[in-house]
Amino acid sequence: MSFGKEYIHKELKKIDNAIDKQIKLYLIGGGNMSLLGLKDATRDIDIILNEEKELAILKDVLLKCGYKEKYLPLYQKMGSRLVMENKDGFRWDVFIKVVCHGLILSPHMMSRCREMQFDFKNLKLFLLSKEDIFLFKGITERERDLEDMHILYLQGLDFEVIKEEIKWQSENSNIAWIAYLFQRLMRLQEDYGIVVPNIKEIEKMAEEDAAISLILEKINRRSYTIEELAKEMQQDENWIKKLAQKLEKQEKIKTEGNIIMKKE
Repeated sequence: MSFGKEYIHKELKKIDNAIDKQIKLYLIGGGNMSLLGLKDATRDIDIILNEEKELAILKDVLLKCGYKEKYLPLYQKMGSRLVMENKDGFRWDVFIKVVCHGLILSPHMMSRCREMQFDFKNLKLFLLSKEDIFLFKGITERERDLEDMHILYLQGLDFEVIKEEIKWQSENSNIAWIAYLFQRLMRLQEDYGIVVPNIKEIEKMAEEDAAISLILEKINRRSYTIEELAKEMQQDENWIKKLAQKLEKQEKIKTEGNIIMKKE
């Protein structure tokens, strides 16, 4: 069953009436798109909280409003911290700061948010930009998210913003998720016959992201020379050296001469 804008607003109003502390909700999924008028309806509302302490507050108020906690393996795999559903089957999927263990609610994302001007006392509702929803949907395994990515694409997206956000994320996460995003973008192109701008640059970032993740995994076990890493990874030594310099600049590793080791 799917739920439209009016139903979502009614449930949010119910939560606002029952809560006595102010919290900020960042909407990242179909609920966001429904409120923006980009989708007629959605099955659930995907929320990111930026503060750990807000999770208990939100859980308590959802319980007061008749919601029950659910265990859904797919959402646990995505890193959801809380899944709750009401008697109608409307569901809240709640994350804290990070989705799919890799994509962070970044300062840039928050600055691009649009605050919904509802008549709420304590709920502060922020809708992520179309570009950022597109990114979040690009790292899930849900089939319907690919369709939503196409809907967002047709609205017109600033792919320079998307590219810069991917760059920031790659420098601030140790999880190699860009390779998965690239595969989803390739599938989007194939299934819908579209062309994603900057796809070659994203492919290059995906390759670097995967290589960096492997380097970090290897040096977590022992120190390596540039030559050893290049040989094991079957890559060019100069490229591995360039990645090592990038990692050292980000203070994720340390080097002594030609030796790469984990940062204590």
